[in-house]
Amino acid sequence: MAETATWVEVRDEPRHRRRFETDLVRVYDVEIPPGDTTLYHRHTEDTFYVAVNEATVRDRTWGEDGERTGTAPAGSLLCRPHRSRPLIHEVHNLGPGAMRLIGAEIKADPPVTADSALKAPGHTLQLERDRLRAYELSLDPGASTGEIHYGFAGLTVFLTIATVSVHTAEGTVTTIHAPGDVLWRPDPVRLTITNVGEEPFRAALGEWR
Repeated sequence: MAETATWVEVRDEPRHRRRFETDLVRVYDVEIPPGDTTLYHRHTEDTFYVAVNEATVRDRTWGEDGERTGTAPAGSLLCRPHRSRPLIHEVHNLGPGAMRLIGAEIKADPPVTADSALKAPGHTLQLERDRLRAYELSLDPGASTGEIHYGFAGLTVFLTIATVSVHTAEGTVTTIHAPGDVLWRPDPVRLTITNVGEEPFRAALGEWR
């Protein structure tokens, strides 16, 4: 008689809460209270991770002895190739506060991509992988990117409380964001981003490629 699996797919792990899904991306919000542990769960899609707050965790891989511990500062960016190297693991929060991160599965390659990395005011390239480039976006109060071109599908993950004005050909929209808010742009766009708030604005930007 076959042994019953004691792990679940990541979409069924209760601390990995689904935010939204399209043909290109599936975004989930992970929140693990202090002292809590996820179920063993399996990742099978390449995934872009953004740490919303600092967290110290213990990670155990299914079927392996030992464990790994580490601390990820707020704003840490990571892309793991789960499609070629599936992972079954559990995560335990060792820290005094809730662990929170955003995970974005790269489900498919977009129809339009940029030939080279973005070079624009406020944007700093942090990592480059086969299917993803990731940037830190940082603007002081009153600062602006000027008009820039996002020639790709991309996901923005907000890391600070921010009041941001975005101007495109369709007009100008001003929104207030909290850490962990996400914005998905499926198509290339020309835009100007301005920090109209009173505090520095910081976000992570993932470029599908």
